Amino acid sequence: MMHIAYEVAMPNPATHVYQFTLHIKGVTEEFVHLELPVWTPGSYLVREYAKNVNALQATDAQGDILPVVKTQKNSWAVYAAGNDFTVTYEIYAFEESVRTCWLDSSHASLIPAACFLWVAGYEGGVEITIHPHESFKKIATALPNAQNNIWQLTAADKDTLYDSPIEIGNHETYTFEAAGIPHTLAIYGEGNHNARQIIADLIKIIDTEVKIFQSHPCDKYLFILLNSHTQRGGLEHLFSTSLIFKRFGYTARTSYLEFISLCAHEYFHLWNVKRLRPAALGPFNYGEENYTTGLWVAEGFTSYFDDLIVYRAGIYTENEYLNVVEKNINDAENAPGKHVQSVAEASFDAWIKYYRQNENSNNSQVNYYVRGGVLALLLDLMIIRHSKGLYNINDVIRDAYNQFYLQRNQGFTEAELKAIIEQYAGENLDWFYDNHVFGTKQIDYSIFAAFGLQLVNQNEGKLELDLGIVINDKNAIQSVRKNSAGEKGGLNVNDEIIAINNFRYATGLLTQFTENKSAGDTLQLTISRSGMLQTFDVTLQNTDKVDYKLTPLENSGAAQKSLYEIWLKR
Repeated sequence: MMHIAYEVAMPNPATHVYQFTLHIKGVTEEFVHLELPVWTPGSYLVREYAKNVNALQATDAQGDILPVVKTQKNSWAVYAAGNDFTVTYEIYAFEESVRTCWLDSSHASLIPAACFLWVAGYEGGVEITIHPHESFKKIATALPNAQNNIWQLTAADKDTLYDSPIEIGNHETYTFEAAGIPHTLAIYGEGNHNARQIIADLIKIIDTEVKIFQSHPCDKYLFILLNSHTQRGGLEHLFSTSLIFKRFGYTARTSYLEFISLCAHEYFHLWNVKRLRPAALGPFNYGEENYTTGLWVAEGFTSYFDDLIVYRAGIYTENEYLNVVEKNINDAENAPGKHVQSVAEASFDAWIKYYRQNENSNNSQVNYYVRGGVLALLLDLMIIRHSKGLYNINDVIRDAYNQFYLQRNQGFTEAELKAIIEQYAGENLDWFYDNHVFGTKQIDYSIFAAFGLQLVNQNEGKLELDLGIVINDKNAIQSVRKNSAGEKGGLNVNDEIIAINNFRYATGLLTQFTENKSAGDTLQLTISRSGMLQTFDVTLQNTDKVDYKLTPLENSGAAQKSLYEIWLKR
């Protein structure tokens, strides 16, 4: 019977190099194939982790070197001749994110999918021994300890290993209980965080989410929080989450609420994605893309719930929550890509588009987080209206979780989830899916009227001029909005603005030259393109951007007020 054990050392963290040793015993095959994932679940991009593998070598029990052939970009064949052997290799780790490994003199972050080679076809458990640098005293991971030793870990199978980040260093550690489950919060790095406040709000969020699903899939849970100078993000895991946030972003209320919403988002993934998932997302194929049209549910529904949960937990005020709803709708509607790409297409193309943004992305793509969240909002309102408040989107996600995970332990298809939504919405939703999931038809927001609200475009009738360009701090055009005055006038990304109407360009000058102009007037822009000066006459036009605000209807009746209160019930 095969036995696999890893050793991970970091003798010189300043070099950003881990030393891995892989012991493989019980070998019976002539060739043993080793492989490394090209992506990590939850982040739909081929990251080519094998690029960081160096100095791979295999030796037998006598220390003799064995032949190793690299068969693909992320796989190696070891000629073992049916004998036990050891593999050593290095991992270079110097990319700060929750999806990649990191090592320096301050801490070590291991993302297992990015660094642990696996024996192809092996389905058993593994043992891991961490040899920390002498300056590192703590470890945080959801993997269980072996032999009561914090540096000895076990993983029951490949999926568990690859879904369990490991943080090593001298981080702050806090323990607390929420929903009857022990939780740990590990915080790396200096910052203005208030751990007591964070934990108090996390408890509220956890309790609120557990009430939705009426069960918890874990017997313990770990939050790993990395304080960064600029980074923001999160990645969900089976029994933990990795978060990265701006180190000084915890005191300003707007920024802190952004952080707490991120926590709510990643924790909600415990149910939605990690267990309730589109059929294509499990069992995972770690060697290539796993295509699905369902990320608008996996991430979009979660994006709708994260803010709603923060509100229901009593952290957002009612006005703050409604402002977030407005912002999400405006973000969705002001993306020119909404006319080009559906949320289903955006989901499928996440591998080549969402994680590879360029200057034209806003013109050609939609964000399945944002637009998927808006669609989830509409479905929630439709369900509440139809059932007169008896049901809401909670019932959809809980029923789906019970059916597809607890009862069947399998992924769902678009049609299967649609059937559950239709059950609660009380109507056939072919029109909704055809128009808004697989199509790009303009969304009708009139459903807000049933809740005593109307969505009013504050820009309607305004003569606000907009060139449709974004200028960076080097006076170069960073993006050009589709169908904007800038695009029609011939401006390109990377054009350096030299002058406007023969006046040397400076920050704010564009605003000064447009404030007394009208649609149809022209501005003369002198730009440098590839080192050559050119001049363009740009005809000004009114903005086509919307600025929606939710405002009360004048004559709302009791039924409308009742539905409003049900929607926003704590």
